[in-house]
Amino acid sequence: MSDDDLRDRLRRTDPAASLTPLPPDRVSRLLEESMSAVVAAPPRRLRLPVLAAAAAAVLLLAGAGWLIFRPRPAEAPSTSAIASSPAATVRLTAPDGGHAAKCREPQPSQLASSADFAFAGTVTGIDATNVVTLAVTRVYRGTRAALVQVDQQPGTSETLMGSGKFEPGKNYLVAANQGTVMICGYSGEADAEGLLSLYEKAF
Repeated sequence: MSDDDLRDRLRRTDPAASLTPLPPDRVSRLLEESMSAVVAAPPRRLRLPVLAAAAAAVLLLAGAGWLIFRPRPAEAPSTSAIASSPAATVRLTAPDGGHAAKCREPQPSQLASSADFAFAGTVTGIDATNVVTLAVTRVYRGTRAALVQVDQQPGTSETLMGSGKFEPGKNYLVAANQGTVMICGYSGEADAEGLLSLYEKAF
């Protein structure tokens, strides 16, 4: 097919071939309007940094919510609560003083190795059965106690240092082994010569 035949076919198929051609000035005006028309730009896609920031914000909010509503661990009892728990009352027996005891000079090492309970206390009373009650002011070793009661047998007092017996209102240092008061210079009035120094070296 020649070029002339192709152009002739295009003229026949052109739907606007039967229309009257526009004036040149109208064609120029339409062309200018089409060139100057503003076409709205398509919306841009969200960029990756914006998406990352949004994801980070969601994670931050989720973490804050977990911190606020997470289960609380059981709290350990406070030091003040432990300190306020009731202390024990310890019961001791003084050895029978009916026979003379042969004693060596008391040694801190012997006191430290033999005593399983030692304390400082003040006698608050002695009842009709000769049971001595002492209010504990310090525990050197053993059970944390508020009161100590000593079953004192007749004649036992001569085995204690100092005045030789428990008296109301006086302060004592007392050591015990398996529930029995230690004698031979290991228990007695707190101001008896050498007794406080013995306790400080032992404990």
